[in-house]
Amino acid sequence: MNPTPFTLNRIFVMIYWITLYILQAGYIAHLFSGNELYVRSAASVGGHFIVFNLLTFTWIMLWCRSFFVYSEMIQVLQFLQLVALYFRHPTLPRWIHTPVVALPLTFTFFLVLWNGAVMVACRGMACRILANVTIWGIVVYAGFFLAVFRDWQVGFATAFLAAALGVGQFFTRTIALQWPFAFAIMSVVFVATAVAAAPLAFGPVETEDRERAPLLRE
Repeated sequence: MNPTPFTLNRIFVMIYWITLYILQAGYIAHLFSGNELYVRSAASVGGHFIVFNLLTFTWIMLWCRSFFVYSEMIQVLQFLQLVALYFRHPTLPRWIHTPVVALPLTFTFFLVLWNGAVMVACRGMACRILANVTIWGIVVYAGFFLAVFRDWQVGFATAFLAAALGVGQFFTRTIALQWPFAFAIMSVVFVATAVAAAPLAFGPVETEDRERAPLLRE
């Protein structure tokens, strides 16, 4: 099972991916929407959506065959292409942004850490101490998207996966700092996200054509 300081709980991972696939089905439905703006927004990220799923399939094939160096390279490439997608389309409609950008990007961030720890066989004391420091990068990741974009989708996804990490680490090594750190990170990120989401969650849906919105309504 290759347990490491970044191993996530499998039940949380299953819930995350089931949710992601359901939301991705909703994204595909937007391609056939009667709303021209939704169709255009969905089509604009279609290439990245396809690349994400192809790279995920490639990663699975490499991971299952224990080619951890190559699978880590795939995940780094995946992360970079999703970051590029985020900065190219930062104001997609919510139900397109969540399944195509926010959830895939956040899981990929965690997977880079998880796969990387497996790649270097992170089990010794020195590596665990390094992991105790590295784990706080999760706060930096979520904090950036909350502070710059007020992206509560990324925030809640990060909090959920931090909880997955905490549970996974508790059952991997009970006497350790990694799981208390993970739960502390989950709490901090969740509260910060709730504060950021309060004025936005039920507000108007943002689109990439905000400048043209008055003209579109006419």
